[in-house]
Amino acid sequence: MNTTQCLLLIVLIVMVGVTQAKPFIPSDDQLVLQYLPKQLFQSKNSAKIKLLRSQLKTNPKDWSSASQLALYYIKLSKTYADPRYMGYAQALLKTWWQSPKPPLQALILRAIIRQNAHDFTGAIKDLDQILSVQSGHIQANLIKATIATVQGDYQVAIQHCQKLMRRSSITLALACQSTPASLSGHSETSYQLLHQILSIAKLMPEKEKVWAWTSLAEIAWRLGNYDAADQHFKTAIKTDASDNYLLRIYADFLLQQQRPLEVIELIDTKTKIDSLLLRLALAEKMTHSEQLANHIVYLNERFKVNRRRGSSLHKGDEARFMLHLLNKPHTALQLAKQNWQLQRESADTYILLQAAIMAHDIGTVKKTEHWLAKKGTEDVLIKQILATQESSGNEI
Repeated sequence: MNTTQCLLLIVLIVMVGVTQAKPFIPSDDQLVLQYLPKQLFQSKNSAKIKLLRSQLKTNPKDWSSASQLALYYIKLSKTYADPRYMGYAQALLKTWWQSPKPPLQALILRAIIRQNAHDFTGAIKDLDQILSVQSGHIQANLIKATIATVQGDYQVAIQHCQKLMRRSSITLALACQSTPASLSGHSETSYQLLHQILSIAKLMPEKEKVWAWTSLAEIAWRLGNYDAADQHFKTAIKTDASDNYLLRIYADFLLQQQRPLEVIELIDTKTKIDSLLLRLALAEKMTHSEQLANHIVYLNERFKVNRRRGSSLHKGDEARFMLHLLNKPHTALQLAKQNWQLQRESADTYILLQAAIMAHDIGTVKKTEHWLAKKGTEDVLIKQILATQESSGNEI
């Protein structure tokens, strides 16, 4: 796989400010503060990684070695949901990080790292710099489409997907367009088109297939076609059972369908990832598992660590934790509102509405409903959330 292909693969995986505590200064120079993640030396690329590290030790400003190693770290971060790898990648790019005009590939890497940290403004600035030079740049348009979709700017996302028509496969371009189109009033058309693409696109790369099948499943779910959604999720799982975004979204689907035992089986031992541990705990609550209490303690500690870091990556999940596991609707609503300022995907909308309803915040519910109506979003789960509140006798 060449550098461009590797970058495109990472972008497809993605398609899915730090406050510092008082530093600890060790008294013994021999004290081991942290071990590098074992995956670093157990992957099939371990020999290549060791070689690149050796080359960089000799010449820290070797762009070729730095960029290749940064790509490996970014891919590992996505695979294992471990933010440390993103930190390693950023450290490698130190020489080019503050440069006003770094190489285009450095801008892409910087944009991916910034996007992962939810620094969408910084990522977009880097991407715009690339697109001012190459308006049809595949990776830049894909990432801009992803960010726009996450933030609810669906027409902007569609425009960037359409730019892929001239440079990439029509399959990639249409798959890119399906999600923002489905969230802006064209769900059924998007579903039918993407389903047709998948039925004829036999030679799609594996990661691209997983992304497309997952997108198809999510559209079917929002439309209320639960049997179809389940089959699409299972097809994606058969293609790649290690995709963290897929596991998280499928777990959400199974929870909504009242199938907690399948969530427990799906997640199994993947509890080092906070988002998956949260879904396991939600399933355990439904099954009255004895493990729930311990997992609530673990989650509470992990969210505390994230807050100390100043991280905004998990506010939506923390809001869900506060609402459904700790029964703190007002705290959950505060977190959900903060999360909503950054991203507005379906899961973000669900928790915002649920927390607002439980906290009796009529204004937030009305404001969110208005935004959804303006966008033309079709989502049966949102209707169910609102209908449940109405049937309880509480006014919205």
